[in-house]
Amino acid sequence: MKKIYQQILDFPQMVNQKVLNAQLNAAVDNFDSQNGVRSYTKSIYQILSIVVFISMEVAIIHGAMGYFTDTASTGLGKAGSVLTTLLLIYSAFPIAHIIKARGESLGGSHNGMVTFLFKDFVTTNIKILGEVAAVGAFIGACCLTLSFVFDTNLFNATTGTAFSTISGLSSLPMQGLTNLFAALRLDYLTSVLSSFASFTMPSGQSFTGDMLWNINDLFLVAGAFVNVALGLTVLYVNLAIYHFLYTMVSNFIKWIQSPSIPIAMKTK
Repeated sequence: MKKIYQQILDFPQMVNQKVLNAQLNAAVDNFDSQNGVRSYTKSIYQILSIVVFISMEVAIIHGAMGYFTDTASTGLGKAGSVLTTLLLIYSAFPIAHIIKARGESLGGSHNGMVTFLFKDFVTTNIKILGEVAAVGAFIGACCLTLSFVFDTNLFNATTGTAFSTISGLSSLPMQGLTNLFAALRLDYLTSVLSSFASFTMPSGQSFTGDMLWNINDLFLVAGAFVNVALGLTVLYVNLAIYHFLYTMVSNFIKWIQSPSIPIAMKTK
């Protein structure tokens, strides 16, 4: 009876050895939290870059077909929209490259999982979101310039919500600093930071097709390019804020682990 009981207990191990040759167990046992996480993270971003590229191209082509088949679209608008469509199709290439290159940077060495997760991973995604937004804004500004030249509203699509799952990371540094100011009773600085982060120049398509260019339309085009620079500025400010907050929290945790009070002792 004891022998039968032991055979029942050993049955899963026997099947595992004979059928799967223990490959899955060996992979789990040999998994390295350093090299393994870096390798898989790198692969995830490589796959993500392809998915985003295909999604963008499909969305742009679908939107362009809707514009060209719309009876409200003029002949001049369709002619100019050929150029904007080509620009938008091209924008998917640098955006996919940004995702792939930034993601591959996470495949390098790192100093532990805590640093990897709360510093490298977060800052890399902030860079991806900011740089992708900057590329999209620049292409949008170029399309707006063509709309100004043709003096009609051309096809101008956006990048969509491909990064909705990680978009909250872009506002994480500013939210953290806002909460810190609130704890220090410096609430008056919160509104200043919010105004700075959300400030953009007016821009938008409002062309009538009368071939009469005016200064207001030119300001709209200029504002679109200024918004690109503003977006990059906010990106680097967010990175600086997050590095500051991470360093502060990291130093505080180190002090908790080994508290010390610096007291100067002078001998008379």
